[in-house]
Amino acid sequence: MNAKLRIAVEDFRYLLSRGYKRERTLEIVGDRYLLDQTTRLVFYRAVYDEETARLHGSRLVGPEAVSDKRLSIDGYNVLITVESMLRKKPLILCDDGFIRDISAIHGKHRLTPYTEEALSLIFRFLTEVQPSEIRFFYDAQVSRSGELAALTRDIFSRFGLEGSAETARLADNEALAFGDILATSDAVLINRGRRLFDLAAEVARRNSPTQILPLSQL
Repeated sequence: MNAKLRIAVEDFRYLLSRGYKRERTLEIVGDRYLLDQTTRLVFYRAVYDEETARLHGSRLVGPEAVSDKRLSIDGYNVLITVESMLRKKPLILCDDGFIRDISAIHGKHRLTPYTEEALSLIFRFLTEVQPSEIRFFYDAQVSRSGELAALTRDIFSRFGLEGSAETARLADNEALAFGDILATSDAVLINRGRRLFDLAAEVARRNSPTQILPLSQL
């Protein structure tokens, strides 16, 4: 990270710590340092003030905590991050300890050959940690979400795991309501949840750790 970006990150954290809204902070810092759209997205998803980063991190549990627990999965969030890994896109280790992609395609997700491969990697990891029950939640508003849920249910049978996949208009609420632990890196859900597991991060660490970049390497 060059000197300009380091100062921009410091300013971003400072303004957040002073109570500025995230969108307004991005506008101020982005315009001040002439940040391009990709860099602005990185800042928006990865940079946090110290208090928020600590709060998020306190809710993050490791793989060992998932064993024999009911696991709720924020489907598109986890899937898109793993697909980004397969596409050789950078994954960012954020200030709060979560790993996030910078694809920004959630509502525009399309089924591709990467989709089934990503799901298979996710399920392969789940067979290691063995939750007692697993449920994927996909946003019904996204095109072909029903087809994706059906594909996910089919993969359950291949791996011999107990669980299901469903679509919902209020998928965030459904995901939060089910289970003991929620798998997501979405900041909105992190703020509402109590025990979070960064499932996509664990898949990435096992399959392509060199794609995970700390902010300092950007």
